[in-house]
Amino acid sequence: MRAQFALFVLTSVTALTTACSDDPKQGGDTIDDTSDIVDSSDGTDTGDATDTAETAPPVDVTDTSETGETADTAPDGEVIQPTLAVVVNEVAASGDPADWVELYNAGSGAVDMTGWLLRDSDPTHSYVFGSGSSLAAGEYLVIERDDTGLAGFTFGLGGADAVFLYDLDQNLISSTAWNEGESPAGRSWGRIPNASGDFKTLVNPTRGARNQDNATTTCGNNTIEGLEVCDGTAFGEATCKLFGWGGGTLGCIEGCTRVSQAACTARSPGLVLNEVESDESDRIEIYNGTANTLDLADFEVTDGGGGSYTLPEDSTITAGGYLVLEKDINHTFGLGDEDTVSLLDKDGEVVDSISWLSGRAVPSYGRTPNGVGGFRASNDQTFGNENL
Repeated sequence: MRAQFALFVLTSVTALTTACSDDPKQGGDTIDDTSDIVDSSDGTDTGDATDTAETAPPVDVTDTSETGETADTAPDGEVIQPTLAVVVNEVAASGDPADWVELYNAGSGAVDMTGWLLRDSDPTHSYVFGSGSSLAAGEYLVIERDDTGLAGFTFGLGGADAVFLYDLDQNLISSTAWNEGESPAGRSWGRIPNASGDFKTLVNPTRGARNQDNATTTCGNNTIEGLEVCDGTAFGEATCKLFGWGGGTLGCIEGCTRVSQAACTARSPGLVLNEVESDESDRIEIYNGTANTLDLADFEVTDGGGGSYTLPEDSTITAGGYLVLEKDINHTFGLGDEDTVSLLDKDGEVVDSISWLSGRAVPSYGRTPNGVGGFRASNDQTFGNENL
């Protein structure tokens, strides 16, 4: 989906607002399903590509910072041009309520950004600043998603993505790239020290303001702090059953950065949701682990966005069999980058349900061992067959 963004320009003291735009997507602490653990992650749908760069309304910012200045004159009369240093300073790829990118002018004078271009890792996802756009010294520029679709960005930032800023002559001015989990929900990806340092995951996003480093945490005090995903016996709301297992106990490992599912136990064979994908076909697989053929007429499959599909009268699934539902062939709803799918019987009782965090269901999120284990992200889609 194409998302629209609102552009905000803020001083270090006062927020100045003008219209512009950016894009979508979640995550928080996510499950590293390939190694039986949970780590801190996020993601988002990067949206549909567009071959034409969108042009923003002009942004004209008056310099109100102490460092702002125009060109000075040396004693011999030579004009000294101010230092120009616009940088990508902070990114929230799973922002609340919307994703955003922050630029900062660390130079000594205002910068005319007319014709400058901002894009993500897809070259066709581009945005051109309108005529008259400028950024004063010491000013922050925040580009935020705008669902109204009035103006601005039409591309999205993914859980693993990049941002590039080019000037009018297509010179690369600043950029940053992040991996899955480095800009999850409730966190940001920003420079420390502000404006000049390397990028890192920040616990407290500071859109439109100076970046703040993370506080020191203590692993082993049974309190989840900072970027910890667990601590001792503290796992937040996470349980083995939440990950799809029958029961068991989670473990906190690797300096409180990962949750181990090694001690989780398999569930009893039965009718289960077995595999999903939140990409392309948005397929949902149901597996019958019982010894009998089951009648699924009037069973219902729902997603977290309110989508619903009722299985027709002739729906059955044989013992050990699979039923794969596909978007636009069976159901009509799309599965989100972060979503929930539930299977309800004809009386409306929940038979099975599974939720995933950003990026987990691309390309596949399925039970391992097949039918009885917890869900894990996988690079192999096995719809209609046993999960690997």
